[in-house]
Formats: sequence, C-alpha cells, structure tokens
Amino acid sequence: MNKLELSYHPYELKLKTPFETSKGKITERKGFIISLRSQSGKIGIGEVAPFPEFGSETYEEADMRLASIKIAMRVEINDFNDSLKALLSDFNTHPALKHGLEQALVNLICNERNITVAESLNLKLKKEINVNAAIGFLKPEEAVSRVLQFVKEGFKTIKIKTGRDNFEDDFAAISSIRKAVGDEIKLRIDSNGKWSVEEAVKYLNRLEEFSLEYSEQPVNSIEEFKELKNRTSVLLAADESIRDFESAKKFIDEKAIDFLILKPMMLGGLLPALEFIELAEKNNVVPVMTSSFESAIGRTTAIIAAASVRDDIAHGLAASQYYKVDIAEDNYPVKNGTIKVY
Repeated sequence: MNKLELSYHPYELKLKTPFETSKGKITERKGFIISLRSQSGKIGIGEVAPFPEFGSETYEEADMRLASIKIAMRVEINDFNDSLKALLSDFNTHPALKHGLEQALVNLICNERNITVAESLNLKLKKEINVNAAIGFLKPEEAVSRVLQFVKEGFKTIKIKTGRDNFEDDFAAISSIRKAVGDEIKLRIDSNGKWSVEEAVKYLNRLEEFSLEYSEQPVNSIEEFKELKNRTSVLLAADESIRDFESAKKFIDEKAIDFLILKPMMLGGLLPALEFIELAEKNNVVPVMTSSFESAIGRTTAIIAAASVRDDIAHGLAASQYYKVDIAEDNYPVKNGTIKVY
C-alpha cells in the first residue's frame, strides 16, 4: 500500500444517566476518530477511546501521540496479519490508539479490495451473537424496574455491577432481581476488583443461592484469584487483571479463571483479541467480548471478535442504549437480546 494520509478529530459521547461502578460514575466518553486516506482516495475509519481506569492510556497521551505520527504507513497485502502487527508494534503502550490505527488500516484495505473484514482476516463468523444488558449501582426497586424492561426487550443475560461500600446494598439488588426475573434469566456480577480475598469469599458464598453465571473481577492478582477459586463454587472471570497475552496465559495455565473478559479497545485491537480468543478456547476457558463504552464505530471491532467465539455466551456489547446520541449510525443494533452480524 502506498503512503497514507492520517487525520483525526475528537468526539464526546454523553450518557443518558450516569453509570455507577466501584470505580466511580461514568457520565461521558471522549475519544478520537481516525481517518486514513490512500493515494487512490479510499478511506478507512477507526476509533480511539482511551479509558485509563480500565487499562488504557489517558486521553491526553493518545492525543499527543496522534499529533506526533508523521510516518508513512505501509502494509503488505500478501502478508497482512504479520505486516499489520509489525507496523503497529510501536503503539503497544497505547492500546486505544493502537486499536484505532488497526481498525482504520483494516477498513481501508477492505475498501481498497472490496472485501469484508472477515474475508481479509480469514474469519468464520456467526450470523448472530447474544448480548447482555448491564446495570450500575441502583436501589433494588430501580434495579428491578430496569431489569424487567431489559427482559421485556428480549435480554436473557443481565450483568450487575457490584462492589458498593456496603455489600448489603449489592445483596439486596441481586436478591430483588433474581426474585423478579426467576431462574430462566442468567445473572452475572462485576465488582471491578473492589474486594479483598476474604471479602470475596464471604460475599460470593452468600450469593451462591442466586445461581450466578460468574463473578467478574472480584479480586485483582492471580494469587487472589487462585485462592478464591478454591474457596467458592461461583465461577470466576478476569478483566482488568489481564491486559497482555502473557498475563492471560498465566491466568489460564494456572487455572485461575473460567471466563476471560476481553475489551479490544483495552487490548490494542481486533488482532490481539483474536489471539486471546484462540488461547482461551484451546484451554476450555470461555472468552467474553465487551465494549468499553465506545461509539458504534469502535464497537464494530468487538462485535466481529464476538462473532468468532465458538461458545454461545452473551457478550457485553449492548452499549448504544446508554447514549443520548451516538456519533455514527449503529450498523449492528441490538434486537431481542441479540446482534445480527453480516
């Protein structure tokens, strides 16, 4: 490919209502849309949505690095994957920026060759994927009302944020939701690493009666996960503890987790995510793709990755409902708790 022209512009996405977690309230998402233009006039678009609280560089760091990119970007079509990895290796410390550059390059090449992303990467994708709905910190009655609306809309899996200062508030919300939806709806929780091992053991053992699908990021280190796994029957998932291939391999090799939560925006793009998926599936760990509250542009990467997962697990990709207005048309809308992939 010939020399490319790079341009970018910032954006802001406002949430309809704050989404509260143990890490604080999310009220907006800021990022950049990258545009790469080839000499033939074709364009590829990518999204950079930093989220330092969950493992990426800061917005300011991404902005500074974007402004300094002056190189001519070249990709060998006949050696696409390895060529792309080599080209983007300098951006490993900036995963959100790496995601945007990779997405823009892949889309540009697809536009140049008039092929799909799946065809360019030789992927076999499902035609439809299941997705979960999610709620932040809400009072029990508000949580039940929100969840019942989700169930009415067709969602069969609900993710509940936990890790409040008073666990009894978590317990009350989960108990109320389970009673309201019955046993057919899957419930999963996410504490964002808020608990110590002793707290996690105590809390998860109390929550066993609600038949949780899994507990995401209850603790932080691999040692804590391993100890917790021996002291509770609730299945465990890791998210923030894993931001590189080596840590993922260690968690899996030491049988510390049952599920691997993957955010392409935090991992550096689609190609790294696909490597994580392959690693997990070879070792009977279920990969779950989730967005990072990015826009419809960036979510496309996570949707493609999710469609490559063998298991019919529900992925965390129903993000568009939280925004007042998205910055782009959603080509993969959620209907009846699923997303059709094409």
